Amino acid sequence: MNLTSATAQFGLLGRATPTQNNVRAAVQIGDAAISSSLANGATIISFDALIAGVSSLVVDVSDLDSTGSTAWSAGTAQVETATAAGTIGTAGNAEVIVTANAVTGSPLTFSVAVAASDTAADWAAKVRTALSENEALTTFYTVGGTSTAITLTHKGTISPTIEGNLTPAFPANDSSLNISLDNDSCTGITTATTSANTTAGVASAGVYVPALDGNDFEGNPTGGATKIYGLYIHNDSTSVDAVTVTQSTVLVDYGLASGSVLQSADTGGNLNASDITIEPDAAGPCLVTVTLVTD
Repeated sequence: MNLTSATAQFGLLGRATPTQNNVRAAVQIGDAAISSSLANGATIISFDALIAGVSSLVVDVSDLDSTGSTAWSAGTAQVETATAAGTIGTAGNAEVIVTANAVTGSPLTFSVAVAASDTAADWAAKVRTALSENEALTTFYTVGGTSTAITLTHKGTISPTIEGNLTPAFPANDSSLNISLDNDSCTGITTATTSANTTAGVASAGVYVPALDGNDFEGNPTGGATKIYGLYIHNDSTSVDAVTVTQSTVLVDYGLASGSVLQSADTGGNLNASDITIEPDAAGPCLVTVTLVTD
């Protein structure tokens, strides 16, 4: 496919309303947005990268691949399991306490209505329903389990879809994660204040960037680049950290907070063509989108 009409669009505009008496017209502050035409037939590559842990994305501009990037390790979702036991004697409420470092308001206390003669499987299902309705908890965990089991499975700190694949970035194991089961105003529950760490969490690390492979969006080899007409880097609003962007001596330790964009364009293709390094300020995870217009 031949690409044409590559453009870069720039503009910072604001509107102000004067406060003097009987002055009503709004004022525009800033130059009007401009659209710069870049080279016809240019190569355009665009890709998403998930960066986690103490890791770096290295964009090898000369080859348009990710040579030098930290290898991706997917990590493991933590799973915690509580097991219900006992048949309800007197109807009332069960007390469930969930502790988790990442969850706002932790520890969370739930008072779950149970009926006389509810078996352990019966009231465990009611507990699962109550937990699944709490947004603070379900932001990070999927509530599951069958019969007497009540499980929490970590969803990933962020879970972007990259190249059609859901790619969660998991945190390290949370040793505080716990589901406590007890009687509140009911009787019959066998007290279990400690749940089981069924699967220990393992932190994701490295850089997942499948589309930065030296090919264009159709899978054809790009042949690399010697000229850069346009550069766009977006640190997604879901990113946990700012990222630092470095390119040779031209761009050194440039910080991009979550939701921020760095963009530059030159109609002659004279932007710096050195490798670009992007890394989280802490451990991330961060989702970054990069678009390059090259020769």
